[in-house]
Amino acid sequence: MQNLIAVLLLTLASAYLLLKWMPAATKEKIRKFSAGRVPALAPLLTKASGQTAGCGGGCSNCSSSSNDTCSTSSELKPVKLIRNASRQG
Repeated sequence: MQNLIAVLLLTLASAYLLLKWMPAATKEKIRKFSAGRVPALAPLLTKASGQTAGCGGGCSNCSSSSNDTCSTSSELKPVKLIRNASRQG
């Protein structure tokens, strides 16, 4: 019984990570396929697919989206380089 629970937990964790790192286009195909097979899941899957990972979210942002908040200049901040004087010698 413990082995069954352990296998179930590892399978769920692996599926979660696989879906998290999967490209957005592939996630969309899986969502459409699942919604077609089990119509009761369609509202849940639609809500989950509308969430974005935000700036720098990797391939989750590869899908066409009108959310261009990452390219605004108000988020840009200057970088100040500080030379470490103790290492100079």
